[in-house]
Amino acid sequence: MTASSCPNACREQPAWELFASERGFRLLRCPECGLGWTDPPLGDEEIGAFYPPAWYGENNVRFNPVFEALVRLFRQRRSAVIRRRSKPGPVLDVGCGRGLILGELKRRGYRPYGVELSEHAARHAVHQAGAEVHVGDLQRAPFPENYFEVVIFWHSLEHFREPLKALDKASRLLKPGGLLVVAVPNSESLQARLSGANWFHLDIPRHYFHFGLEPLRRAVQDRGFRIAQIDHFSFEQNPYGWLQSLYNALGFRFNFLYDFLKNSNARMTPLRKHPVQALGVLLLLPVLLPVALILMAYEAAAEEGGTVELYAIKKA
Repeated sequence: MTASSCPNACREQPAWELFASERGFRLLRCPECGLGWTDPPLGDEEIGAFYPPAWYGENNVRFNPVFEALVRLFRQRRSAVIRRRSKPGPVLDVGCGRGLILGELKRRGYRPYGVELSEHAARHAVHQAGAEVHVGDLQRAPFPENYFEVVIFWHSLEHFREPLKALDKASRLLKPGGLLVVAVPNSESLQARLSGANWFHLDIPRHYFHFGLEPLRRAVQDRGFRIAQIDHFSFEQNPYGWLQSLYNALGFRFNFLYDFLKNSNARMTPLRKHPVQALGVLLLLPVLLPVALILMAYEAAAEEGGTVELYAIKKA
């Protein structure tokens, strides 16, 4: 793929849309299929600069204790949804991180496997979740075809340089009747349209691709899947997406709230360097949080969630 051509081989030229939050990048979108991507895409060594050691936090613990507890509750909810839609068996989490979802699924009778680029995160998934983790490229993962009951891309598909090939690989790895789980930011959502370059989930240049619902649906269906469910309501992602985007639009340091909620060892910028902004975040929270919750409820009702969760079954 060149920077200006659609990976779906569409013939129309993409339109330049907006300056991204990170200087030197822009978001391109194909006017024919709606798929968006970051221009220019970075190579392995270049993208590494956007994932400093502090990004993951000490011992892979990124947030303060209250939000870490919430993270675990959300993983429990996610594993319950997957269990309702599949039977226990081998499960592969692509971009498994520290393996929290794999640990929950193991407790529900699944055999956990993962793919992860970070050796540091993979060690935690192996030792704490008991997962077998391939560190490296999904395409080189030595898993047998037609083996998995479930393959998960939970906010990882947008980090692939070739996400359509990643879905091809997932289709080969899944058994007929197996469950594909994909969650991505919805770049065609109300949240994305109103926030523009201030949108928290834009996350350029770490996100190589920017899926709207229809491009995602097309990509999955073209690979032999039947869509079983699409969820626009995500209490895990969407209220925070609105809240952080509102702070960004008000002129706070970009994604400052995200740093505010982290452990001190995982922050990109120490809070003591910006005491006025930290105070402003706290003072505005009682006002902005209800607004974010109302907007989340509206976008879910309108089926325009800031992030979407898709569940699909591999056809026999």
